[in-house]
Amino acid sequence: CWPSASEDPPRHGLGELDEFLDCAESLEASFGWKAHIVLFADTDKVLEVPRVQSLRESGKLIWPAQTDSLVHLDRSPATLTVRGLLRVWADWWTLAFDVHALILCHSGFGATALEIGPER
Repeated sequence: CWPSASEDPPRHGLGELDEFLDCAESLEASFGWKAHIVLFADTDKVLEVPRVQSLRESGKLIWPAQTDSLVHLDRSPATLTVRGLLRVWADWWTLAFDVHALILCHSGFGATALEIGPER
């Protein structure tokens, strides 16, 4: 949920990513899960964060996005949005129905997925 070059207001900086990952690992430990972390973001700059790189290399963190399909539905140019729409829909569906816990930033994308999903 990091801002791109669009007019999207900043929500979280890359420096705050550790807090999200700490929360995910704490949640996993408290439930005794052996879980994967699925990271959704609207910038591939998260892939440059050393901790993300380490978690990906270990197989613990999954980055489902393709760097050429990152879109922001209400702020990306229409031609880019059309190309990335299917991927965004699949990501949103995954958040809604294929996870047991969500750690979200202030974003309508994650919040709406949480609202329609069966896990609360």
